[in-house]
Amino acid sequence: TEGHIMEIDEIKKKVLEDVDPQLRSQKKKEMRKARLVISLQFLALAAVILLVFYLMMGFSTVTGNSMYPTLHDKDIVAYFRLGKEYKPGDVIVLERPDGEEFVKRVVAVAGDTVNIQSGKVYVNGEEAKFKGTLGKTRRTGSSVEYPVVVEDKEVFVLGDNREISEDSREFGTVKTSDIKGRIIWYLGRL
Repeated sequence: TEGHIMEIDEIKKKVLEDVDPQLRSQKKKEMRKARLVISLQFLALAAVILLVFYLMMGFSTVTGNSMYPTLHDKDIVAYFRLGKEYKPGDVIVLERPDGEEFVKRVVAVAGDTVNIQSGKVYVNGEEAKFKGTLGKTRRTGSSVEYPVVVEDKEVFVLGDNREISEDSREFGTVKTSDIKGRIIWYLGRL
């Protein structure tokens, strides 16, 4: 019987809320306040997620076909900003001093010796092969002299489409401080 009395009291309260304008107004205010609190919590959570994402991740667009067939012109790539240790095979986004961004593959790291002969690239005397490379690797007419010893906090990068890529054969080794991050996935063209 006590359960029935409670149900009757709840029904009376509900009827009074529906009939009494003051109670109805108060209930509407409470509902608006609850929605506002939930909305503010959602916005705060979204802001924190975006901030963390911005600090850890970045996006870049591939320009040209220097990374073909691995990546294509106008592909959008996501990169991880925080990792500053790079190894041969990593695909990275680097920023040149003029502000231009390049997407390239790390071929050699600090302490490695790079040489280019007979259309092939050699690191520490062994041919460096990476899945997805296209064409022969030739020296360019730049001032880079071979063999190249990669200094501390530097990497040697090449594009996967070796015959058309502008890379370390043109501009030399890249300082790791100029690397924006290692690509963790690509989204293709949007």
